[in-house]
Amino acid sequence: MVIDLSGRTKFRVTGTDRLRYFNGQLTNDLRELAPGAALYACALTPKGKLAGDLYIAADTESFWIDAPSTLRESLLSRLERYIIADDVSIIDKTDDYRLLHFLNENPPEVEESIQSKSKRFGSEGVDVLLPITSINQLLTHLKLLGSDEIERLRIERGIPAWGAELSEEILPAEAGLDETAISFTKGCYLGQEVISRIKSVGHVNRHLRGIRWVSGPSLNTGDQLFSVDNLDKAIGVITSVASGKPLIALGYVRRGFDEPGKLLKVKASNNCDLIGSIEITSLPFRSV
Repeated sequence: MVIDLSGRTKFRVTGTDRLRYFNGQLTNDLRELAPGAALYACALTPKGKLAGDLYIAADTESFWIDAPSTLRESLLSRLERYIIADDVSIIDKTDDYRLLHFLNENPPEVEESIQSKSKRFGSEGVDVLLPITSINQLLTHLKLLGSDEIERLRIERGIPAWGAELSEEILPAEAGLDETAISFTKGCYLGQEVISRIKSVGHVNRHLRGIRWVSGPSLNTGDQLFSVDNLDKAIGVITSVASGKPLIALGYVRRGFDEPGKLLKVKASNNCDLIGSIEITSLPFRSV
């Protein structure tokens, strides 16, 4: 499977202080970053909430960051905010490079490309970053997944997405990012105190869960979830719905109601009518 991620924001980071600086800005430990691999990480606010999620790869002279397209301006501002006397330069390369992800297959060798192993869809794959001038000949030999196929794959594998499951109002642990994007041994970074406090407490008040349709006409983003014993107070919300069958979705569910196998009622987001039932599931729905 080949997934075109070229719409994502892309930054090149250079400068002799780039490792020290970015290790104090991102949640994962960049000392483990080496050419040929990519790390998943988050940039946080001082209050420990998300300013963005991203992948960071390296070549011998620079870091390469890719992030959701909607973060192009805000993430750049956040990453540059604390550069004072540091030898660090962040250059926007979004329009100059394409990004492909090869899942369960080996990418071809392409001149000037940067290849990095990553698990951005839950299992081992390879990111290929290459100049936009080098992509046309390559694309003629590839079969790319369609947007609906990519979205279903993302939901099946329980991967949260910016603008759906992830936003400035989300704590990383609520979305399960503490398991994939955070190092608890690297030392200080912006927002680290809040993350450590949550770990010591042992829980957050809601979690991202899989949602499996049980009854009713359909499911839609924004539909609210209710306990079968209390239809007056919402205890969850659907954030993404996959096209196709079986009908599955992602959503946030309040702690205490989020155990796999739990049955909840669904009310429509537009009129609050009771429209059916769902079952809470663990993630991923499908791991390979």
